[in-house]
Amino acid sequence: MWRVAYRLVTEEEYTVVGSGGENIELLSRKGRELRYVQLRLANFLWGATMGYDLREGAGRMDDIRRQLRARAIEGQIVYVCYEPVTESMRDALQQEEGIHEQQVSLDLAGYDFTEGQWIIRNRKERGTEVVSPQLFDDTPYGDEEPPASHWMRSIEQVEMEREREVRSTFFYGKPRFTYAFLAIIIAIFILMELSGGSQDPRVLLLFGAKFNPLILAGEWWRFVTPMFLHIGFMHILFNGVALYSLGTLTEQIYGSVRFFLVYMISGISGVVGSFAFSENISAGASGAIFGLFGAMLYFGTQNKELFFQTLGTNILVVLGINLVIGFLSPGIIDNYAHLGGLVGGFLASALVGMPKHGPRIGIRIGALTLLVLLFWWGLRTGGL
Repeated sequence: MWRVAYRLVTEEEYTVVGSGGENIELLSRKGRELRYVQLRLANFLWGATMGYDLREGAGRMDDIRRQLRARAIEGQIVYVCYEPVTESMRDALQQEEGIHEQQVSLDLAGYDFTEGQWIIRNRKERGTEVVSPQLFDDTPYGDEEPPASHWMRSIEQVEMEREREVRSTFFYGKPRFTYAFLAIIIAIFILMELSGGSQDPRVLLLFGAKFNPLILAGEWWRFVTPMFLHIGFMHILFNGVALYSLGTLTEQIYGSVRFFLVYMISGISGVVGSFAFSENISAGASGAIFGLFGAMLYFGTQNKELFFQTLGTNILVVLGINLVIGFLSPGIIDNYAHLGGLVGGFLASALVGMPKHGPRIGIRIGALTLLVLLFWWGLRTGGL
């Protein structure tokens, strides 16, 4: 039975989530799909406990679904039969309808190793199998059949390697530039307060806030400086917390050099978006921070399964909330800067690429072309 579990782990990317004396529980998560398999050793009582096993298994699946915040989970209990299966037990298993609800779907099946046959209800009508039948093909080992402990150690090694791979993805770099940017915006904010107040328009313009007439007069550096300025304590507090939490994560995934390029390009993209559609004085790291959201979305396109297994839902919810707040506060929040930073961050991430993913020249050329076109269009729309 543990050999079957090993094949599920290595060939179908399942993970062992529990085991007892006569059963092994495995779970697979691909994107937002959850699949659950319970391998049960068929003892002399298994024909009388099918109903209980179904209810217990469905309850266990629903607990897993709630813990992982998934909408639905599909599963199968497979009775592993090493002894001959009687016709009455075969009929009972084939007649069992299972549990099929909106959020939990669970079927029963059996595999008779003595005959090398599946025992399952309406197999041809089921569509996608939770468990691939080929995984139960019994390759004989003869007298050299490894013990269960061998397969358990092998599964442990596979899962440890997966954990190392995940850690290498999320801890590729150290958040050096995140801390540097935080130090810079705090230092500049203090200087602005000492110079007359960060909410004073004259101080904002003196330190380089975005103001279209001055940009049109030739002060092009105002496409860069606004991302380091903030208007009032609450502004820098919210952006500082967002930069610390999202910046450290993004820099750890992308590495410091890529993070620096993404952050700067995103910040400039945000200012260009604001320049194109807003005449107001504006400042803040929001455009660059939304660019980090864009970087996380690009990460999701390259590692879809890992993204949704770990960060995906939270990232999408927080991004959606911030965009809605921006649209509901058009005179207070510069949502054009947010959208410009979001798009710029996604394209900048495609331009610099993910660590360990190779050059992907075509994608990088396409991203660079789109960035140049969007910058050109934004500058032209703003009057340059």
